[in-house]
Amino acid sequence: MLTDTVRFLRDHDNFLLIAHVAPDGDTLGSCLALQQLLGHLGKAARVVCDDPVPHIYAFLPGADQILTADAPVEAAAFVAVDCADTGRTGSQWDRVGTGPSLCIDHHVTNPAFAQVNYIEECAATGELITLLYEAFQAPLSPEAGMCLYTAIATDTGNFAYSNVTPRTFALMGKVMESGFDLPEGNRFLYRNQRLQKLRMTARTVENARLYRDEQVIVGTLSKAETEAVGGLNSDAEGIIDSLRDVETVLVACFLREEGENEVKLSLRAKDRVDCAALAKAFGGGGHVPAAGATLHMSLREAEEEVTQKLLAAFDTL
Repeated sequence: MLTDTVRFLRDHDNFLLIAHVAPDGDTLGSCLALQQLLGHLGKAARVVCDDPVPHIYAFLPGADQILTADAPVEAAAFVAVDCADTGRTGSQWDRVGTGPSLCIDHHVTNPAFAQVNYIEECAATGELITLLYEAFQAPLSPEAGMCLYTAIATDTGNFAYSNVTPRTFALMGKVMESGFDLPEGNRFLYRNQRLQKLRMTARTVENARLYRDEQVIVGTLSKAETEAVGGLNSDAEGIIDSLRDVETVLVACFLREEGENEVKLSLRAKDRVDCAALAKAFGGGGHVPAAGATLHMSLREAEEEVTQKLLAAFDTL
């Protein structure tokens, strides 16, 4: 809980903050804002991630200093940020061993895998980091504000999803008081796409199949198709939204081949299907309206198996 987390951060120093694999705005923004909070408290902290920072988040203050997967680093305490389970930390949990560990996360499927756990279902882990700033009575710099805005905005669909609550807006009010440049942040996040990403989106839409009176959509993208347009794995973020936003669709599924027998599954629902439960069946997790998993099978096998289970879940409700 919050009080235990405050005690953990006060009692330790030299932190390694772990962002999850395939990093998104919430894990990166939350890690970087927490790093700044710890710096304000006079403590050392570095951020590490197994995967590179996606192009879209390169503007975040401190993003260029995030450590890579195999970077040598000495740390005395470890914090997994926005990681729903140890698998989401990639190889980084191997560094922890029996060292002091903390998990800060907002996923309901989180099994509380660290020694200390601050897990609360809410719009974004960025909300929890903002509450930590309040608990420590620490000032929010414009740089920290930009990071927290990114964390909360990206996990709420720019404040449009059902996970948004009055507290979300109240905390964003606190973040706004930091003086960060909101128009600039919005432009980087929502008005600044690579052409290759648009071409990947087009391929996915072309491949998409509709089921159940066009209420269920399943889109696929092979590794060869990604490479053909010069796309990056990080360009795939947000493609699922183009499928979900089809007028008749209630549930969207995006399957992207990342390597041999490695397929990334993304699920989004407007209604009917519990995405978290379905993703959990494939070893993943997330939230009721949004979840994901990594499948170790071919793209064709993944499409067949996921579609079958998705339609079965859809038909039971």
